[in-house]
Amino acid sequence: MKQHSFLFLFQLNTKNNCTFASGLENAFPFHLFSSKHIIFFTMNLSKTNTTPFITLVLVLFITFTGSLSATQLRMNQIQQETTDSVYAIVDKMPEFQGGEKALVAFLNQTISYPAEALKKKEQGKVIVQFVIAKNGKIENAKVLRSVSPSLDNEALRVIGLLPDWTPGEQNGEKVAVYQILPVVFQIPSEESLWEVNEKTIIMIDGVKMPSKFNTNILNNSKLSSVMILKPFPKEEKSKLIAQYGRDAANGVVLISTNKEEIYYSLADTIDTAKNDTCKEKTKIPEFPGGKTELIRYITDSIQYPFVAKQLKTEGKVIVRFKVDKTGKVNDAQVMKPVDYFLDKEALRVINTLPEWKPGTKCGQNISIFVTMPVTFKLDLPADQKEWERNDKTIVLLDGERLPASFDLSWLNYANLSSYKVLQPTTKEVSKNLVKEYGKDAVNGVILIESKK
Repeated sequence: MKQHSFLFLFQLNTKNNCTFASGLENAFPFHLFSSKHIIFFTMNLSKTNTTPFITLVLVLFITFTGSLSATQLRMNQIQQETTDSVYAIVDKMPEFQGGEKALVAFLNQTISYPAEALKKKEQGKVIVQFVIAKNGKIENAKVLRSVSPSLDNEALRVIGLLPDWTPGEQNGEKVAVYQILPVVFQIPSEESLWEVNEKTIIMIDGVKMPSKFNTNILNNSKLSSVMILKPFPKEEKSKLIAQYGRDAANGVVLISTNKEEIYYSLADTIDTAKNDTCKEKTKIPEFPGGKTELIRYITDSIQYPFVAKQLKTEGKVIVRFKVDKTGKVNDAQVMKPVDYFLDKEALRVINTLPEWKPGTKCGQNISIFVTMPVTFKLDLPADQKEWERNDKTIVLLDGERLPASFDLSWLNYANLSSYKVLQPTTKEVSKNLVKEYGKDAVNGVILIESKK
């Protein structure tokens, strides 16, 4: 193994806060360097026509072991030389638009791993030298350290696509400057490439959804949690298969939905000083007797509007109201209306609610908004009731039947291309539905298509 020594000269201009050895920490892998090196510092004071500045010259001999070709050695020497037109170090170094983060992002988005390199499992760091011309354009890109022909060519291709830089300056004039950049190629692991796919098992509240279930149709506000179980490492994959079946080899997504129909949110803030030190969770307001008594009170208090009753209008009116610091109910308003008369009756009932035990945090009472449904349902004879979905109603999503437990309120209608309800209004209609969709079609059919 041969040893090679190089002499590097760097200049630090304290006026412009230049950084010496810029880029060189990436130019060579650290493991090539030996621990033997000699550093000499000399400090000269010089003057320009304007402001004095200190120039620091760093002379660094680096000894490393390894094998480099004559061409690579020459390239390394070129980096330190300045000619009449191209500089290695200048007062103001070139800058990529957006800085280093933008440069890294550009490289990551532009690099296309060569198929040949992937097949041969080639990876590594290609060191490329290029010139940033006076106009900021990239010129004369060359490979200083090679990995393989395919990776070298891809690195040169990507460097050639770099947008214009802000050019470097020397003594106030734009000049061409050498730049060294490492282009890193690393074969991604199977785990990093994995993502939820058509074969991944989707479970909602413990119930398995049909294959190719499109999760985009779900309304996120209806979900309380989403957990993705990746089939990695092998031990975890085996556990998933044992618990969920063979398809779990493609991963499992566990989704839990909100079971509550009553939601709470802060209506005001509390003392800032106390809030900074108090870690206590907010205690929600309580209706006398709890949620069961609240629902019973509302149901018993409803006086079904005459017009709505005649028109057989039913539904859930979503209402929001505030339980203030004293426990009183006020500021009731309809958030999701159903019918003018039902909406008006819902507000009347809410405004008759007795006092609650107010919400608290950090030892003080606080006002809290309560959002909940007021349900209107008529007790009609069977022959007068309008059709509605039941446990045996067929619901098809993109041609696949959904489980009976699937709640249609989970749907995000913005991500649906169509939603069609086929009601068994007559015996003839029911007969045709059964013929096309099976015996359960006597309970109706709902056809849902998601956006692709």
